[in-house]
Amino acid sequence: MRKKTELLTKGEESLMELFWSAEKSLTSMQVAEMTDEFNDSYIHKLLKSLLAKKIIKVDGLVSSGKQYARAFTPILSKEEYAARVMYSLGIRDQKALAKVAVAMVNKSEDNDIKALVQELECIVDKLKEQ
Repeated sequence: MRKKTELLTKGEESLMELFWSAEKSLTSMQVAEMTDEFNDSYIHKLLKSLLAKKIIKVDGLVSSGKQYARAFTPILSKEEYAARVMYSLGIRDQKALAKVAVAMVNKSEDNDIKALVQELECIVDKLKEQ
């Protein structure tokens, strides 16, 4: 059985997509300006939930008119979250991970195999150093 805190709801995932694509920390008001999918109160609820799940963190205060707003930034990258999802689905051993990597390559729209092999070789070299 999956832990409730392991996976994100669809709303949380949608909100996280905004954070993952942003190149800076975001306030709730900035998030609201970026999407019309959620109202302000639901954004605050999602932010509170993501804080509780330790997916985002407060990254300081930003001046917003006469007040200050908290800015949030992701703790987990999109890839780290994907790894968490795979782990929760039982994909844990090396053979399964290799099969997922092959499946991802086959599904990829980018068919530059040489660049992919070079990137994988860099990853393998880093793993060997550990």
